[in-house]
Amino acid sequence: MLNHTRPGTSSGNRLLARLHESEYQRLIPALEAVSWGSGHVLYEARAPIDFAYFPTRGTASALTIMEDGSAIEVATIGNEGIVGMTLAIGAEASPNKVIVQVPGAALRMKASAFKKEAAQDGPFRRLLYLYHSAFLTQVSYSVACNGLHSAQQRCCRWLLMTQDRSQGDKSIRLTHEFLGFMLGVRRSTVTDVLQPLQDAGIIRNGRGEITILDRPRMEAECCECYRQVNEEYDRLFAVPRDDVAV
Repeated sequence: MLNHTRPGTSSGNRLLARLHESEYQRLIPALEAVSWGSGHVLYEARAPIDFAYFPTRGTASALTIMEDGSAIEVATIGNEGIVGMTLAIGAEASPNKVIVQVPGAALRMKASAFKKEAAQDGPFRRLLYLYHSAFLTQVSYSVACNGLHSAQQRCCRWLLMTQDRSQGDKSIRLTHEFLGFMLGVRRSTVTDVLQPLQDAGIIRNGRGEITILDRPRMEAECCECYRQVNEEYDRLFAVPRDDVAV
């Protein structure tokens, strides 16, 4: 269930914050602030997209669903991005199931309004295209990581990415079952992966919660995918505001 409020003058979404205040103010009438709970389904796979979401707190996961019901995460979206970006390129349905991974809040825009804004040449559309490039980099490395790297490396990458999108919280609330679902592995594999990290003092693995105790060592255990994706998003947010607005 989503709770609705009016958006404030500050978006809380890093992407929208790249717009000049006048451009953001222009969009406010089309934006609605909502809160979302863990596990809430934003879209089913191949179902119509009703809204685009700009997360302000928490994270969403895009999942690829197979015919037998098995699934794996292909992207994580937090306050750096948009859920429903495919609307900007003419898609009417979501290619993925998208669920709320970490509870929080977002600004949402009706699909019709989002498509209308994305079709107009201007700062908003230019910002969407910059984001789309960074998002495709994340999806590409997610595919490569799932096929080439160990379960432990993938787990470290996922935990780091999730913490990054949790506004600095060291603890991540999730079960081994949920983490296994995100990584496409069995629950027992998650247990086998987390135990050495706990023994080394890198994490504390509690009931329904994982706390990162030593982030530098966690990053050292991770594969290159985490760094490469971060560098791409850093490039996005390093683009001068005036270059987006021109």
